[in-house]
Amino acid sequence: MDFFVYFCTLAADNSGIGMRLIVRIMALLSLACLVGCTPDEYAVPEAQEPAVTDSGGGGNDTPPPIDPDTTATDTNVVVGVNLLQNGGLERWVDALMTPYDVPEDWLPHNNYNVRKNSEVVHFGSYSARMSSLETGSTARLDQCVAVTPGTKIRIRFRYRVEQWKSKGARTYCYFRTGAAEAYNISADELRAFYSAEEYYIIRGGGRGLTYLPHDLDVWKLFDETITVPPTAHYFVFGINSYHGTTLYVDDCQVLAP
Repeated sequence: MDFFVYFCTLAADNSGIGMRLIVRIMALLSLACLVGCTPDEYAVPEAQEPAVTDSGGGGNDTPPPIDPDTTATDTNVVVGVNLLQNGGLERWVDALMTPYDVPEDWLPHNNYNVRKNSEVVHFGSYSARMSSLETGSTARLDQCVAVTPGTKIRIRFRYRVEQWKSKGARTYCYFRTGAAEAYNISADELRAFYSAEEYYIIRGGGRGLTYLPHDLDVWKLFDETITVPPTAHYFVFGINSYHGTTLYVDDCQVLAP
């Protein structure tokens, strides 16, 4: 209660600083209610992953239809409901409410590495611009959804590389037995369940690729189908863009039957 009284006292200050502080705190608290799973701050530290070598209008949030240029490698392709909310990245938290850009329904990571973009867009009015600002910092975009064990899900998104450096960008997804980060299924368990090539669908650039294929200034399609592990009830769709790489992401889908 003393904490509440303190901020109410700040709000009465003629400078308006107290009121702006309260507005930002309320906005950040509200973000916690927008997502289905708890945030996993930058996921597993990069150093814990094994070393790999390089290996290609109008506010409408409805994603574009499944088109003929699919590159899905699984013959049992899934066409179903998109589990992601705001997959088209059309809705963003009001810039006046937070000091950084946060797409609604996505996990916030409290940094400036992901920006609302209206200049380079594949479909609709906005996309996400991912670009790390400093060495050791990662631009991360992710969302947690409920899945059914043993079923197939199809992961689709569009991306465009403006600048590529070193490790560039890759998918960085998780399966969980429960909603919280503590229930992440370990990388060792996932490697044991998937083939070496399949593992790179969720931690790489697609089947057999350690990083996203990176032709510059061209919209590319990531489209892969994968089986949900028998113990997994949640899936964290995630994309990482590392320092020195600038990546635009749009039209994200996790399709389930």
